[in-house]
Amino acid sequence: MEYMDEKLNWRRRENACCKRGNDSDTPRTSHPLPNPNHLHYLNLSFSILNSHTQTPYSTNKLTTTTSSLYFQLTTPFLLPPSVRTEMRSMATSPSPRGIAAIVGVGPNLGLSIARKFAHEGYTVAILSRDLGRLSRFADEIAREEKAQVFAIRIDCSDSRSVREAFEGVLSLGFVEILVYNAYYPLPWYPSSFQDLRVDSFEKSLAVSSVGAFHCAQQVLPGMVERGKGTILFTGCSASLNGIAGYSELCCGKFALRGLSQCLAREFQPQGVHVAHVIIDGLIGPPRGTSLTASSQRGNSVGEQSSGVVGGGGVGEGAMDPDALAQTFWHLHVQDRNAWTQEMDLRSYSARFF
Repeated sequence: MEYMDEKLNWRRRENACCKRGNDSDTPRTSHPLPNPNHLHYLNLSFSILNSHTQTPYSTNKLTTTTSSLYFQLTTPFLLPPSVRTEMRSMATSPSPRGIAAIVGVGPNLGLSIARKFAHEGYTVAILSRDLGRLSRFADEIAREEKAQVFAIRIDCSDSRSVREAFEGVLSLGFVEILVYNAYYPLPWYPSSFQDLRVDSFEKSLAVSSVGAFHCAQQVLPGMVERGKGTILFTGCSASLNGIAGYSELCCGKFALRGLSQCLAREFQPQGVHVAHVIIDGLIGPPRGTSLTASSQRGNSVGEQSSGVVGGGGVGEGAMDPDALAQTFWHLHVQDRNAWTQEMDLRSYSARFF
């Protein structure tokens, strides 16, 4: 009863804030819930951006135009304290489709895939280690696509972090599409096998393949129960051939490819489409984005950014991430009588070896 009284009082305070309208000059951006018995709640930081001024709406505008969505988001989610989540939305109603979870989101491929699925009407959860950068991406996608976007921090090398992050994702609804695009950044130049450190080798394996294993385990039960779903893994040229000086990368990507094949053969008869996409080339910025602007945005730790080893900067012939995202979308909507299990993508100017 003590908790219920506290919750009721909290609701009254929230309603009073809504009625005040513009009496307060400080717009609310987060809404903490009571914390009984030391349970931790998912605190969704909610902001709506004006597409013209890129400034937050007034409190009155927030409560009058999106009240149903706002009160929906104040429902408590029981989550561990380490989960850090932010939500950006300009949608007027929840998506009728499932959740698209994109793991490993940086400024190029991951961002383009997330934007594509948001454009197609999905609620999108974007996950990577850098929550600050993810929040900016969420703002960008929500503003451009009028979509609901959740930014959730994840460390794919840590099984506990993966589990806790997906508790947050699954609390949003059924995950219909999982894209695993995480990648452990390695130097461009080859490394002597004798100089490799075991901790770095294990970290690369953990991000490239073990993280994919944990993420798939989180979403497969729901997909099997509903008899539908898509899991897409991002590979690269090192997924197919061992390359001298790149043991860390090749071993992790070999394992990821094997995992995708095993999952496809086990779960395809149950309605789950599993595919492995080999990016055989450098991924540049989207068309219309200057290289200077792209370099200023930087690359997010954990995003699959390149499919070619031994390369350098991004130049002519680099692959357009928006075009790649379109292919990921086509894989998701393929007729189940003609599913692709593996495909490789490369630029028109790529050389074959």
